[in-house]
Amino acid sequence: MIKLVLKRVMAYFIDIMLVVLAASMLASISYLNPQLKSYSRVYDEYLKVYEEHKTNKDKNTEVEEEKYNSKMAELNYELDKNNIYGTVISIVLIISYFAIFQKYNGGQTLGKKIMKIRVENNLSLPKYLLRTIILNNTWINALRAILVATVSKKTYISASEVLTIAALLVESAIIVMVVTRDDNRGLHDLIVGSKVNLLPEIKKGEN
Repeated sequence: MIKLVLKRVMAYFIDIMLVVLAASMLASISYLNPQLKSYSRVYDEYLKVYEEHKTNKDKNTEVEEEKYNSKMAELNYELDKNNIYGTVISIVLIISYFAIFQKYNGGQTLGKKIMKIRVENNLSLPKYLLRTIILNNTWINALRAILVATVSKKTYISASEVLTIAALLVESAIIVMVVTRDDNRGLHDLIVGSKVNLLPEIKKGEN
């Protein structure tokens, strides 16, 4: 059902934008995010290196490109290392919104409510949690936060590349399955036994 697929995409877009906005606002509060200043400093350096490379891209040699890629890998590491609190805030909001709120709001997030769809099958809270972890790659973000705080820079950079590929594979599987399956169920739906349906339309004159 193309209509359902489009509604699911729009609902998720609305929901993720709300969560990202809320997470950004909370992460910008130094009391909640003690790493805010150090993250901002690294981010400014990241933008500076990126802009310089973009300006001189046509003049760069192969060696300079390798140096740039190496520098960006290190800066990405520093960004992740100085964003552990931000990552935790994001994970808490995602779980609270997509799992807990959706569970106790009749299978609907705000996005689903606007798009008039909902998760059916009366899932338990643990299944909503698992569904959320798979759909939003929460397990990937959690692993990144743990690894960046516990392993060396070299090990983290290598592991991060693997996690990025894993995230892309999961996301691709979800998209392909939702679009191609007759029941529009994604990987996360099949694992927990959920199904997203259109809400029945109420005809005029009906209560």
